Amino acid sequence: MNILVIEDDTRIAALVERALREEGHRVTICYDGRNGVDTLVNGVFDVALLDILLPGIDGFSVLERARNKQCKTPVLVLTAVDAVPKVLRAFDLGADDYLVKPFILEILLARVTALARRTIRNEPPILNVGDVTLDRSRRIAMRDGREISLTRKQFALLETLMRRKGLITSREQLIEAGWGDIADVKENTLDVYIHGLRTKLQRPTDADSTLIRTVHGIGYIFEAIPVEGLPH
Repeated sequence: MNILVIEDDTRIAALVERALREEGHRVTICYDGRNGVDTLVNGVFDVALLDILLPGIDGFSVLERARNKQCKTPVLVLTAVDAVPKVLRAFDLGADDYLVKPFILEILLARVTALARRTIRNEPPILNVGDVTLDRSRRIAMRDGREISLTRKQFALLETLMRRKGLITSREQLIEAGWGDIADVKENTLDVYIHGLRTKLQRPTDADSTLIRTVHGIGYIFEAIPVEGLPH
C-alpha cells in the first residue's frame, strides 16, 4: 500500500516508516501540518496516519481541510491524550480510526491493514471517467466499449491518472504507483510507459483523441472527453 505519515516527531516517524516498509508498504513522511494537508489532498494514498499536535496547523485542521476538498483517504489519527472530546472531534471531522500514543507497532500495523481492507470493500470496482471505464476487480480497461489490453504497470498508471482526473499528477506520484521506488526508475522510463498508454487509449479513427496531457517538467493530467448525450 501507499501510506502517508504526518508526524512531527522524527523518532516516531522513523520507527513507523521502518515498520511499514518492512511490511512491504510505500511510505511518504510529512513533518508539519501545511505540507501534510497539501500532500494528502494532492496525492494518492491508501491510508494516512495523522498526528494531532503538529507545527503549522494541527491535525484537526489538516483533517477538516482534507475532507472539505473531498479527500476520501482513510485517516488513522494518532493522539498523545486519550481524551474523549478530542477523539470525538476527530471523528466528527472525518477520521476513520484513532490510536493513543505510545502505541505498539504491531497494533498500528493491524489497524492500518484493517482500514485498507474496509476501504477496498467499500470502493466501487468500476471507475468511469468520460468514455473510459476501468474495472479494477477484473483488471480490464475499456474505451467506447472497446477492451484495451494493458500491462500491470500501465493499468496502475491509468488508475492513478483517472482517480485524479483534471488534476496534475506528478512524475513522482506516477512512479510510486507503477514502480514503488523512484531510485529504481530511469529518467525516461515513465515517459515510455505513458507514450504506450496514450497509444492504446487513442481511438483508432481519431489521432487527436489522446486523454493524457503532458505538463512539462511536472507530470501529466488525465482529461476526460465527455460521453455524447451526458452533461460535461
